[in-house]
Amino acid sequence: MLLLAGLRPLAGQAAGCSAAAPPQILAAALRRALASAGRIDSSSSSSSSGGGSDAVLSSAGGTATATSSAGGPPQPSTPRGPRSGGGAAAAWAPAAPWPSQLLHFRQRQQQQHQQQQLLRQWAPPPASRPLQPQSRAFRGAAKRVRFELPAELQAARDSAASRPPREPAPPVEPRELQFTSRRAGLLAIKAGMTQEWDEFGARVPLTVLWIDDCRVVRHKTEAADGVTALVLGAGIKKDKQLNGRELGEFKALGAEPARRLWEVPVTPDALLPPGTPLTAAHFVAGQYLDVTGVTRGKGFAGVMKRWGFSGQPASHGNTKSHRRPGSIGGRTDPGKVWKGKKMAGRMGGDVKTVKNVWLYKVDPARNLLYVRGQVPGPVGSFLLLRDAFRWHWDARASLGLPFPTASGAASEVSVARRDGQDPYERYRSDVGEYLEGGASWKTE
Repeated sequence: MLLLAGLRPLAGQAAGCSAAAPPQILAAALRRALASAGRIDSSSSSSSSGGGSDAVLSSAGGTATATSSAGGPPQPSTPRGPRSGGGAAAAWAPAAPWPSQLLHFRQRQQQQHQQQQLLRQWAPPPASRPLQPQSRAFRGAAKRVRFELPAELQAARDSAASRPPREPAPPVEPRELQFTSRRAGLLAIKAGMTQEWDEFGARVPLTVLWIDDCRVVRHKTEAADGVTALVLGAGIKKDKQLNGRELGEFKALGAEPARRLWEVPVTPDALLPPGTPLTAAHFVAGQYLDVTGVTRGKGFAGVMKRWGFSGQPASHGNTKSHRRPGSIGGRTDPGKVWKGKKMAGRMGGDVKTVKNVWLYKVDPARNLLYVRGQVPGPVGSFLLLRDAFRWHWDARASLGLPFPTASGAASEVSVARRDGQDPYERYRSDVGEYLEGGASWKTE
């Protein structure tokens, strides 16, 4: 446009029109003047004369670039040599970029800039990124502050590091059971309940316990581990059912993966080497056991079901408070609810031990134990069976328990006999008369 403004008087003189003529008339006159002088091709000038286009001369070599006002791309004109005389043809000038191309290029630059901003915001910092001054100060302070263990824990840690290696367990050989001896237990699976009739014809409710491949996985000693115990395992698991840590422990011990592990404290004379099988013959019919298991979970329960509360009155002014616990504490004094208050909450799912459970029947061939009464846990749960702690020593020694465990295969089924006289006996030999009211289940 500046070039056209400068050539406006020249175009007006060449065309014989005023300099104040419209730009379209001046551009057409300028093309005709240039075509007559041989600067641009006459064909391009004639084709563009009726389209209302503008001609722009390049400053490099006098070449003209015809730009259509209808929106077409730039079309450089073909330079021609001089009509008379020598002289080289003018060099080509680069075409000016089209406005649509400039707009597309600008939008692309903006998109790339936005992407770079997002990458700087969300990308993790490089490893060689220098820390900020406050970060360096905090890091140095954290290094200067060293946590020190209490003297008791530090002493226990040092003693554990300086313990000697674990000694091998003694071989399985029959030994004499001492008063202070504590035998190993068994891991069993609760199979369900049944009933049998004893020698007097009285019904005995029984729980069937199945011993599924119970064995010693490892042993612990006082010198190496700080406790004398046996780690028992029951059942078999596949390798893919264990994580790396559990599988590595079993591989290091050279034992097969077990479904359940349980640590049982024993005395040093009752230690067993790893891999020793424990069968139903470990116990004797007629002895008493302590059965430990996880009780059946019952979910969230109220105070009447969980603790046996009687509840509030069912009528006479009571509204929607029949099963509520009532008052749970004082007023200003003590100003709190005492710990251990019996309230509603989760019921079941606790480790419980039923003591002095009578072992009625032992089936070594099928690895089954029959105990009288109920034991904790649902069907299919694991139970730990041990000799009863509150069992008189004379009765324990009279049964001849295998110590440290049963050696050899036993196939005979043993059944315990009831203590006392026949519950259906109506004649009392100590008094010499018959009982009134028929048979009595209690022995007087």
